[in-house]
Amino acid sequence: MINILIFVVLVVVIIVAEKFRRSSTSLLFKSSSFSSTKRAEKSISKVVSGDAKFLLEDKLPADLSRETIPKHVAVIMDGNRRWAKKKGLEPMLGHEAGARSLVKLLPLCCNWGIKVLTVYAFSTENWIRPRVEVDFLMKLFEKILKEELEFFMRQEVRVSVIGDSSKLPRSLQKIITTVTETTKRNSSCHLIMAVNYSGRTDIVQACQSISNKVKDGLIKSEDIDESLINHELETKCTEFPYPDLLIRTSGELRLSNFLMWQLAYTELYFDESFWPDFGETQFVQALHSFQRRQRRFGGQDEDKLVCES
Repeated sequence: MINILIFVVLVVVIIVAEKFRRSSTSLLFKSSSFSSTKRAEKSISKVVSGDAKFLLEDKLPADLSRETIPKHVAVIMDGNRRWAKKKGLEPMLGHEAGARSLVKLLPLCCNWGIKVLTVYAFSTENWIRPRVEVDFLMKLFEKILKEELEFFMRQEVRVSVIGDSSKLPRSLQKIITTVTETTKRNSSCHLIMAVNYSGRTDIVQACQSISNKVKDGLIKSEDIDESLINHELETKCTEFPYPDLLIRTSGELRLSNFLMWQLAYTELYFDESFWPDFGETQFVQALHSFQRRQRRFGGQDEDKLVCES
């Protein structure tokens, strides 16, 4: 009788234990499933947010490839005065229109992945222009830098000015210092303005600096190479000192003493438009022309290299 009672108790204990095990396993599974679901939801949320952000930022025109977008675009903004003359306006109004074209180009560079935009704003030779025009340009540069500072910060645009700034008006020098210091940590796009700039003078000052270092025993003459010269040029302010593409507007077919060292292997594009008329459509055409080219840097065609390898 006692044996039967013990047997019944053992059976009940086994049944209860089994039910408890199943219940615990189910509860554990539900908890684990809930946790996994939550993690999945968070991951999906991150992916969706990332995709949404990407879609907002991915504004590249359909006929351009992001993989071959130039890192550095240089522009000779030519034709402002002729644009104004053609419309029966004063030359100064042409320069104002040209400034607006530059401001419109910057967001495109930021959105399309162009990291550096270097513009030829005023050459050392431009001082021979009428005094009233030169004074107007100096005031215009100052006005642009002051009024667009908030825009530069909003678009994450870093601004640098290359050229001999010592000959510029004090008020312009002051605003240049303010803007360059304020924007120096911005990383979306780097706007380099060449003001009172000469490509030949840039090379000369680099040679002078290097020769002084040799004289002072800081380096040896055999240490001089392309990398060292590049480090002494004014474009040392950017991570990408060599332009991939140079655009010159107004149909002129010359470099005009602009970035003489840096343009050695740059692709050149000449547009018939006057600079104030150069907008997104013309910019896309220039980039499309660049992307159709095969850059060999003195080497052979890639297809030929593949066949021979």
